[in-house]
Amino acid sequence: MISLVRRYPAISLFVLAVIFGTAPIVPVAAGWLPPGFDQLSALSASLAGIVLAAVLGGRSGVLALVKRGAIWRVGVRWWLFVLLFPAIPTLAALFLGGALGGNRVGLTGIGTPLSLIGTIAFLTVFAGLGEEFGWRGFALPRLQTRHSALAASLIIGVLHWLWHTPLFFVKGVSQYDLVQQIGFVPAFLGYGLLVVGSAVQLSWIFNNTGGSVLLAAVYHGALNGWNGYIDIMRAGMPAAFAYTGLMVAVSAILVIRFGARDLSRAAGRIQSEAVGSRSGRPERSRT
Repeated sequence: MISLVRRYPAISLFVLAVIFGTAPIVPVAAGWLPPGFDQLSALSASLAGIVLAAVLGGRSGVLALVKRGAIWRVGVRWWLFVLLFPAIPTLAALFLGGALGGNRVGLTGIGTPLSLIGTIAFLTVFAGLGEEFGWRGFALPRLQTRHSALAASLIIGVLHWLWHTPLFFVKGVSQYDLVQQIGFVPAFLGYGLLVVGSAVQLSWIFNNTGGSVLLAAVYHGALNGWNGYIDIMRAGMPAAFAYTGLMVAVSAILVIRFGARDLSRAAGRIQSEAVGSRSGRPERSRT
């Protein structure tokens, strides 16, 4: 089993995360448990990452992985970026979608800034830290020992997208609502494009902040938080399409600007030695 996990870390994470993630969803979908319990599935990727880190490195492997969640001294500009940048594509998508769909939209009724802070904090913990110890903390450094940062991002993005598949069949979640509006195939493919595009941005943040799972988790939470706070769906499906296109465009710009190999000009991509090393320090590619 250990050799299999070493050879296929991302697939191993995906399979285990699907098992952990499906466990609370099936009872809710079958009506055996009330809605809300399925949200525990958000913790499945990080739980899978911690379990696999224990399989490969024992206690030291888990400790090194968990320490990535405490990397916070990355500079004010990175904190400002992960917290505030998601507002830009969200607002742009809202007004662009309104213009394309002929809907007049504004910012009235979006809630208080305090509610936004609470939403981002909540989603950072459950959606961000609940997933990023797995996707970015465990899988990304291992994939980057064999692949470029872009290739590793695309692999994780596809697996992360497929991991969301059960949610398209659970009433009350956004993926299910999207299916009801435009059908399963366009909803599934469009959402996949969004997740894969976001994966590139998360890898860029991870590689440029010393392998900080915390910053990746905050960005993950802020993306979801700003989207829910502003609610671009008020402008209809054109806003959803615009948001996906804008997120993909941002990722394309990052690849062009920082390079597909490392997604970083200051240093190389972070590799798996950082996860299993005794020092816990990031190891970067210099090739």
